[in-house]
Amino acid sequence: MLFIVITVLQFSAFIGMISFMPKYLEQQFGKSASDAIFLIGVYNIPIICLGYFFGGLFMKKFKINTYQAAHIACWLTFLDYLLYFIAFWTICDTSPVAGLTVSYEGIDQLSYTENTLLADCNRDCDCTLKVWDPVCANNGITYVSSCLAGCKASIGTGKSVVKHQFYYAVAMKHGR
Repeated sequence: MLFIVITVLQFSAFIGMISFMPKYLEQQFGKSASDAIFLIGVYNIPIICLGYFFGGLFMKKFKINTYQAAHIACWLTFLDYLLYFIAFWTICDTSPVAGLTVSYEGIDQLSYTENTLLADCNRDCDCTLKVWDPVCANNGITYVSSCLAGCKASIGTGKSVVKHQFYYAVAMKHGR
């Protein structure tokens, strides 16, 4: 029974990490998707290998049987989840995203509907509202996609994409 409980806890943590950690690394640290996934592997694989090695060494040295090992693993997993729970209380600043957290004018907003992603400057561009490909502008606002930001063309791929004819909604609104 302890093995089942431990397995469920470990898989739920693993699934959460695989689902959300790459996007978190992309957004918070400006990493590409491939770099984020690579960093997750570089971080986790050595730790897992060391855990298996030292766990086996610990069991051999102290002559721990299977029942005792399951008991220890259950309590360590519970402690691990308490630490994860504490991590939920850490808060990082989020980037202001036009149409989601701020309006295109830069005013804070708390509600979201698909219509808030559109502004006067991009309403007639036929931009898809289902794609998340953020573009950071030098005005401090992140746009959901280059189309919604008003970009007409781009050169390059990945992080080295250069957007051309970038029209800020704020600048257009003020006639700049």
